[in-house]
Amino acid sequence: MTQFAVGRFTGLLLGAALLASAGAAQAAELDVQSPWVALAPPGAHATAAFMKLHNPGDEAIDVVSADADGFKKVELHLSVNEDGMHRMIEQERITVPAGETVLLAPGGYHVMLIGPERSLDEGEVVAIELGLGDGDRITVEAPVTPRDKAMGGHGHMH
Repeated sequence: MTQFAVGRFTGLLLGAALLASAGAAQAAELDVQSPWVALAPPGAHATAAFMKLHNPGDEAIDVVSADADGFKKVELHLSVNEDGMHRMIEQERITVPAGETVLLAPGGYHVMLIGPERSLDEGEVVAIELGLGDGDRITVEAPVTPRDKAMGGHGHMH
C-alpha cells in the first residue's frame, strides 16, 4: 500500500470509530432522575417504578424494555381513564423526545413490576435495567418508598 492509501485507510477507521462512539454517547445521554418503587402491601401481586427520563441530546431515545431481578415480569405501561374506568395498557416503547423530559408517575407512564418473589421493604433498592431502542441498557437504582412520601403527600392510587 502507498503512504497515501495507508493514511486514507487510517482516516476511514478513525472516522468509523468516531461514529461508533457518537452512537454510544447518544444512548448514554438518557438522564434518569428521581427513581422510586412504590411500597406495596404484603402479598401484593404487583407494584410500579416511577422516574423522570430526560434526554439532553438532539435525537429521540426510545425505552423499549425493562427488567428487574425478583419479579416474574416487568413491563412498560400507561395508565388511562376511559369512560370512568381506570386501566393499564402495555407499551412497546416510551419515547423521550430530543431535549425533553418524560415523567413516569402514578396515573401515567410507569414500569410495572409484576409477581414479586417476596415483599419489598421501605428503603430497599431495586435495580431496574432499561433497554433502549439502540440496544444499550441503563441500570437504575430505585429505592422502595411509600407513595405519599415519594409524592410529597400527594399520592395517587395506581
